[in-house]
Amino acid sequence: MTAFATLLIGAAHDDNPTGYYSLVAIAQSYCFYSASSILVHLLSSILIFFAIQMYRATAAGIQLRRWRSEIRNAETSSVQLSTDPKQERKQKRIMILYANVGSGHKSAANAVAAALTLRGGDDSEDIVVQKIDLMDLASPAFRYVMQTMFQKLTQSLLGQHTLGYLYDMGDGGNEKSPLQRAMEDAAGLNIVKEIARFKPDTIVCTHFLPAQLVASIKRASKILGDSIRLGLVITDLDLQSMWVQPGAVDVYYLPRDDSAIVLRDYESRAEEKRKKRDEKRKENRKSKLTSQSKVVVSGIPIAPRFTEAVGKKAQKDLKAGFDMFNLKQEDPRPVVVVMSGGVGIEEVYKLCLSAKTACQFVVVMGRQADVREVLDAVKIPSRHSVELVGFCKEMPTLLSVCDMMVGKCGGLTAAENAALGVPLLILSPIPGQEQRNADVLLETGGCLKINDLPLIPSRLDYVLGGGGGKIDEMRRGMEKLAKPLSAFTVADDILRG
Repeated sequence: MTAFATLLIGAAHDDNPTGYYSLVAIAQSYCFYSASSILVHLLSSILIFFAIQMYRATAAGIQLRRWRSEIRNAETSSVQLSTDPKQERKQKRIMILYANVGSGHKSAANAVAAALTLRGGDDSEDIVVQKIDLMDLASPAFRYVMQTMFQKLTQSLLGQHTLGYLYDMGDGGNEKSPLQRAMEDAAGLNIVKEIARFKPDTIVCTHFLPAQLVASIKRASKILGDSIRLGLVITDLDLQSMWVQPGAVDVYYLPRDDSAIVLRDYESRAEEKRKKRDEKRKENRKSKLTSQSKVVVSGIPIAPRFTEAVGKKAQKDLKAGFDMFNLKQEDPRPVVVVMSGGVGIEEVYKLCLSAKTACQFVVVMGRQADVREVLDAVKIPSRHSVELVGFCKEMPTLLSVCDMMVGKCGGLTAAENAALGVPLLILSPIPGQEQRNADVLLETGGCLKINDLPLIPSRLDYVLGGGGGKIDEMRRGMEKLAKPLSAFTVADDILRG
């Protein structure tokens, strides 16, 4: 039992992810023990696990209390200002929290950080920005559930519909159970320590989990709640209720105007529930925090480089972009970018080549780059040309020269395409946020949705053939959501706050 406990402590330690897998072998050895022995060891393991979490919570709580004391002392003591103007300026400390569950949350965090740096200019020493990924500091078990398991679920039809069901179940103003919130907050205890160490003026979150954690801190301490300005960036076109942290978020950065209507509805429902709880407990008190937050319809933050790409496209200064991807600007054939995402890239590629409309295809393989040899072996019809690309680091440039994209529909992809007016042919959107992103784009007329892959060739011919009327209509639909300055809008609001 002592050996088991020792290994469990090692497994629970953040720097020892392999310890978790060693528990499997230990569990197998216990098959030879009696049921009572197994029960004793199981209970001991549970107690040790909770003891570790209590230790982490206590360590984080001590740092938060120290920070709170520093704030209280600073407010009550008089500070002699220096005559040096540089020393009189207060350094602005901004922490950007995200969870690398899907690339969009990280991309949005990077975009905001880049915009803040650019806005800082010569006075950038007055702005200190720190980015933290919740997954880097969470336990290996939590990372496995949030990252690996999520990716595996997206690869099967049953898994996709399971994700969609869970997504819909958590929407409509529904609140998480206290147990679920406590478990998720426990996974971010190391981030709490980083927050107390960095002492930010503003925290900006591009994922709902770190926002929930910071909201818990703000609700627990009025002093810390007043000293931290919490901003929450929504990274999908549809606002799901798990993003909403009633009374704790100071400003929401929303993708579109309709999101503000939904947000106010969720906040009103949360306020009604709070009042009912207070009445049931026979309490008559006001919430420590405001019930309505500030709203900024910024759009989903995209990299500042997209602003430069938009300018070049408007000026038709695109020769360098065409050359970068071995394309010909004088070629009348439309440029189609193919990014299959989780869909089998080989099948999508072959179906695209079956289109009768002559195209210049740029196939971005990304994490499926190991299939290059397979794609190279596919015979290309003479009417088409093809350029195969691995991980593309020049998406702003690529989107500035392309006419259409075939692929998936994440929030960042939609925002980037909208900024440059590139219509989407969306392939089998995953139920949940991808499906809702697709619904928004269908509403604007900026996309077509394909649930059956064999329809890809006919849809390409429909959009790109017939004199270009349909592609122009879809381009105008995408531009309805265009907010190329989204990252700067968020950065400017942060700096004003």
